[in-house]
Amino acid sequence: MIERWVRFWDAKEHPRSIALVRILIGLTALYDFTEMWAHGLVLPLLAPQDVGGWADLMGRKSPPLVYQIFPPEAWVAHLHHGLMWTAALFVAIGFFTRSSALVLMLAWAQIQLQMPMADRAVDMFTRNVLMILMLSGAGRCWSVDAKLSTGRFGGDGSLVGSWARYLLIAQIVLMYFTAGIQKVGILWMPMGSFAALYVILQDPALARFDFGWLVKQPFYFFTQLATLITMAWQWAYPLVLLWYWYKNTPDRPGRLRAFANRWHLHLVWVAVGALFHLVLAATMELGIFPGAMLAVYPAFVDPDELKHFGGLLLRRVRG
Repeated sequence: MIERWVRFWDAKEHPRSIALVRILIGLTALYDFTEMWAHGLVLPLLAPQDVGGWADLMGRKSPPLVYQIFPPEAWVAHLHHGLMWTAALFVAIGFFTRSSALVLMLAWAQIQLQMPMADRAVDMFTRNVLMILMLSGAGRCWSVDAKLSTGRFGGDGSLVGSWARYLLIAQIVLMYFTAGIQKVGILWMPMGSFAALYVILQDPALARFDFGWLVKQPFYFFTQLATLITMAWQWAYPLVLLWYWYKNTPDRPGRLRAFANRWHLHLVWVAVGALFHLVLAATMELGIFPGAMLAVYPAFVDPDELKHFGGLLLRRVRG
């Protein structure tokens, strides 16, 4: 059992899947920091109250690291923002990938210390992803680092540990399952007629458009059905680990294993999740949450599968 456990975590694979996660996470962070600047939120979110910000540094035993190194002035907030923006760009293009991921993770974490209420759950999730990417070898493919070290943007095909991709899958499974079991409000339950999504879409702070027409049938029924599917999907998400176990042990007996592998159930769960986040992005104002979650989805796809799907798409585009 111990030998199998060691072999599992010591497996090697092509870095294309983890590299795609790196690119998408970097672009998502870059978009978020650009939006912060475009909406004039650099000073409010990153500067102390004395210079026009919202960060309350008084009464702390020690201020955030950025204000231990620099004085609490407005230009430091702009410097902080510029550092995060540049680090996100470097992560996306794979330039000094490890150092850039570390800098972005630490600089981003300063917001939690300065403005805890502005630090969203998706921010913490993304920083966890950055910590894994920093150690994963994600810069060995589709990066400036790969171009400089091997002469090819796609790298030389050297393998990286599969453990990073496995950890990202475990992180997503844990996040979805815990999100499901924490939905204890009555509107998520049969007693509340599965009205949660309908009620959420009536909130002008969350809804992207006016969804008042959902009160009519059959549209209201569709929101109830979507609520039920969301709950069932999140509660059942640990099954993804079982599907992947079946996928990695296809030679073992069992009807359920054969059924799961025949219908690629691991990809069914992934497809439902992708659709879920695309619908969220289209209907609700949730910031980078849908994009950040979708950015990690390439971890679900084995590098060889990714190459296969990419080849099919390329042939389809070429006609």
